[in-house]
Parts: sequence; C-alpha cells; structure tokens
Amino acid sequence: MERKMKNLVLVLVLFMLNTVCAQVSVLGGASSAFPFGTGTPYVGLHLGLEVPRDDAVSFYGKFTHQFSQSKPYINFDNNPDDEFQTRMNYNIIEGGTRYYLGNGFDYGFAAYGGSTIKLIFNNVKSNYDMTQYAPTTVLNTNVKSSVFSVAFGLGGGVKYSFPRFGTIYCDLDLFYSLIQVESTQGVIANLYNNNQWRQLVFGCSIGYRKDLIW
Repeated sequence: MERKMKNLVLVLVLFMLNTVCAQVSVLGGASSAFPFGTGTPYVGLHLGLEVPRDDAVSFYGKFTHQFSQSKPYINFDNNPDDEFQTRMNYNIIEGGTRYYLGNGFDYGFAAYGGSTIKLIFNNVKSNYDMTQYAPTTVLNTNVKSSVFSVAFGLGGGVKYSFPRFGTIYCDLDLFYSLIQVESTQGVIANLYNNNQWRQLVFGCSIGYRKDLIW
C-alpha cells in the first residue's frame, strides 16, 4: 500500500511538471530622460522583468540608470569670480501594469499602455569656486547631496515579437514627481535654476525582451 502511494505521488508530480507552465520575460536596453525645460536629455541603460497575467495584461518592474550630466558654470549676482557647477544622475526603480492591444503579449505586433509608479534617486555633486571670499586663494568646495522623489505617470509603446528570437520594443512615458526630499537644503532650487531637474519628465526606451518558459 505504501509503495502504491509513493507511485501515485510520483505520477502526480510528473503530471504537474508537464502541465504547469510559468513564464517570465527579461528585458533590457537603452533609455533617455527629458526633464521639461532643461534642454539636454539624460541617457542611460535599463534592465527589468515582465510577467504576463494573460496575453492581454502584464506586470513589469524595471531599474534605469541615467548617466551623470554636468552643466556649465553659472555666476551668482553676475560676479565672474563666483563659479558654480553641478553634476547629477538618475536612478529609477519603477513598476506598473501594461495592457496589450493587437496580437497580445506573446505574438507579432502590438501596442500597449498603462500606469506606472517610480522611485527616483538623483545623486548630485556640486562644486563651488569662490574666489571673492579669498582674493589670494581659490577655495574649491565639493558638496555631495541627493534628491529622492516619488513620481506617477502614464506609459505606452509598441513591440514586435519574432518567433524564437525575442521581442523588440519601444517605450514612451510621461511622469510627474509629487513628493521630493532633498538631503541638503536648497539643492533642488539650485538644480532647477541650473536647468538640470524638473518635476515633469518625458522618458523613452528601446530594448530587447526575451521570454523564459518552464
């Protein structure tokens, strides 16, 4: 009797392994971010996962790093001896839902759209060169700070899935930071005045998605 029970359990396990299928997709590629009014885009890379609930709906998570960007010196109070420069990058953790129209998640051409929430970390390095306060000595002051934001937005895009090769996609999204926390008082104002940071950002990504099934 015990041996029959073991055989039955083995048959049930084999049956489940043969009939239960799970799917997750790995995605990655190039990204860019355009804070409105700054004039210069940030560029970087992204990596993420996407899990389909069915052929029409999926959930995704993604990490994006936008490389540091420096702005040219600006002067305080029109004093040529006061020089100020900032260098900032973007680190974005995001997640959301995508709704597919057309051939769906797995096959051919389809468009998609949905909502997204983003946690944004900006690392900032500021350099102050204040010669007016020391006429005979140049004082170089390097200050490290950061900005943390919570943003909400809408995204969409198009994709084409090739049999056995994978999927090529293009994402577009627009998001707005509703919550901002700065590690150093005044850093957001400085970044805003130096045309490096805005609450409203347009994003674009191009990448490749590979579906894994087991």
